Amino acid sequence: MTSPYLRILSLAAVLAAVLLSGCGTLDVPRADNYPATGQKKARAVHHWDVLAGDVAARVADKIASWPQGEYPIHVTVADNSSFNLGFLKLLKVHLLNRGVAVSTVPTAVVLEVQTQLVQHESAVPRNLPVPIGGTLLGTGVGVWRDWKVHYADRTLLPGVATALGVGAGVALDMAQLYTQGAAAGGPTRTEVLITTTLKSQDRYLAGSADMYYIEQADAVLYLPELPPVAPVPTPVKTWRVVAP
Repeated sequence: MTSPYLRILSLAAVLAAVLLSGCGTLDVPRADNYPATGQKKARAVHHWDVLAGDVAARVADKIASWPQGEYPIHVTVADNSSFNLGFLKLLKVHLLNRGVAVSTVPTAVVLEVQTQLVQHESAVPRNLPVPIGGTLLGTGVGVWRDWKVHYADRTLLPGVATALGVGAGVALDMAQLYTQGAAAGGPTRTEVLITTTLKSQDRYLAGSADMYYIEQADAVLYLPELPPVAPVPTPVKTWRVVAP
């Protein structure tokens, strides 16, 4: 028979093992992905125009109860980037088309546009496993989800792979190229945050914030233009006449 002392030691060892095995679950929280969402990508001036129209619609709706033309709005931008200057012109036109009084000089009501460029420097994991019917939240928003949107009949994918003499892995690469590569203009590490604020003196009346993906090469469009570099003056030579 096992002595009570040995049984107590065995029970203590089991409890210790249970506690030690549970320590691994009492660490920092695990990293989970956000639910799959979509974010637009600005790739043309037309996209700026669409955003300007949306902002103008929101501003017009906000001030719909104001007396017509009594409080003209002065539209400004924070800097002279190519985007801000172009967006300023587009926004003024859309506001005017919606009957909003726009002033050419500073007034009591100001609509200011600000742009912030966001460049992510973290490494993007490659070759992540993709569950069937799932999403890949690494280099792209998702493979199968986007493929369903852009290529409704997903049953054709195996047929395409067979016709080209490739396997399922290459077919998946084709799908990734379509949804994440140049064809779909997939997500990038470069984003832009565009905010508009409607304010009067010391009060904010309304605001909006929009986020877009942009190509890295287009980032210069959202940065302030540098002032021209002044030319370096040419040194002036002086001569001294020495008497003989």
